Amino acid sequence: MNTCDHRKRINRFLRMASIATLFCACMAFYAQAQTFSLFYGFNQYSTDGSDGYYMNMIQATDGNFYGTMANGGAGAVNCNSYVDCGGVLFKITPSGDFTLLYTFCSLGDGKGDCPDGRSPYGGVMQASDGNFYGMTFAGGTYNDGTIFRFTPAGVLTTLHSFCYPPNTCNPIDGSAPTGQLIQASNGALYGVTTGATLFKMTLKGKFTLLYNFGAGYPQGTLVQLPSGTLYGVTQSGGAYGKGSVFKATLAGKVTTMYSFCSQGGSCLDGSQPFGGLALGNDGNLYGATFVGGTDGYGTIFKIAPTGKYKFAQLHQFTGFQNGGIDGTNPTAPLVLASDGNLYGTTQGGGGGGYGGTGSVYQVANGAYSNIYGIPTTGCIGQNPWAGLLQSTNGSLYGSNMGIFGCNGNSTLFEFSMGLGEFVAPIPTFGKAGTKVIIQGTDLTGASGVTFNGKPAAFTVVSATEITTTVPSGATTGTVEVVTPGGTLSSNVPFTVK
Repeated sequence: MNTCDHRKRINRFLRMASIATLFCACMAFYAQAQTFSLFYGFNQYSTDGSDGYYMNMIQATDGNFYGTMANGGAGAVNCNSYVDCGGVLFKITPSGDFTLLYTFCSLGDGKGDCPDGRSPYGGVMQASDGNFYGMTFAGGTYNDGTIFRFTPAGVLTTLHSFCYPPNTCNPIDGSAPTGQLIQASNGALYGVTTGATLFKMTLKGKFTLLYNFGAGYPQGTLVQLPSGTLYGVTQSGGAYGKGSVFKATLAGKVTTMYSFCSQGGSCLDGSQPFGGLALGNDGNLYGATFVGGTDGYGTIFKIAPTGKYKFAQLHQFTGFQNGGIDGTNPTAPLVLASDGNLYGTTQGGGGGGYGGTGSVYQVANGAYSNIYGIPTTGCIGQNPWAGLLQSTNGSLYGSNMGIFGCNGNSTLFEFSMGLGEFVAPIPTFGKAGTKVIIQGTDLTGASGVTFNGKPAAFTVVSATEITTTVPSGATTGTVEVVTPGGTLSSNVPFTVK
């Protein structure tokens, strides 16, 4: 039996043998059974990758999941110089079959240089051209990181190498990106680097530096609202040097909406937001800070994107202080799920033992609930730095970085709360005539698509993809798809502009 087959059998066995943790969580309106189980297990510095860090998986139009690991790779023999071990891009099916797609730093000359980039921290996104786009934390011409394109045929192209002092740069366009790119309503890709820049790139590879934050360090992934405006966070900078929430036009005009630590002292309103922002169904933006609050373990907040940018703190993490079991130091963004609630993770705390090994939490109608404390035993999901993905099958999926007590192994995990299947429109807003991709499960044989009740012409591309356009006369509301198995509703309302 070859190594690949052996690893597949081991992972299938572990998934089947994972003891599901069942309990009832008292929530605002319901109580549901929950299961937390292994989806896929990596070995430290293994050929299939290790160290998920800030990586958020995506579900592509083919129904499979795609993501990155910051270390490991096809060679996995000399990780000190990153040769054959600069991180990976992978695909995994909903049933757990893993495919290594690319090992970064595989184009070097054996001396540690990585023209194709290394350490992809943030994962990838799929653009309207069907290709995958992402960034690496380091490598490239100046070793300050790259932007890359990866085609479904398996071809990786480096589109841009970031440049930051002490390299000679004109202009200084950033370094060390950790988040994902987003495709905005104008078709261009937008992103930020911790080297203090905001940029855009066309799908043809034209790079434009839009803004330099100076002392601020933008972190995470941007979000675009139906208004067209982009929103994000910086982990430092702002009026008090402890981070900020900002908005930006597509042309790059940046406005600071809120500066953290504005309440003085120990930053009771939070400090150093890491993961970016999520748009709730109520139209407000939600996020988390890494530190700050009464006990210094971070906070959850919301902010109105219009008007006077009204800021509200929703929760202060207590960690294991004073008997607290709610988690510590969140680094991940929240995700809006199909039940209308927001979900996130903490990398510590959670009640899984002294100090804890992380938690999954929920924000429903502005109220915080710790819904799962990750056990310190079992080597599944401990210390998740990354955020969650809700698959169209209803389950939430996440990843974690290497675990010290588990030989540094990273894992992918599945967290199920009994949420049903849904469809996901991409994009989630547009005017009549806008092209929309609808992702889902078992879409073959679909007989109808409606936008808030208005029928739309459509084409079934595959069991996981439908293409359509926003019909004339459509209004803001739920997208529905009629399938042989029943009617599936969208996880978020589609906003007609």
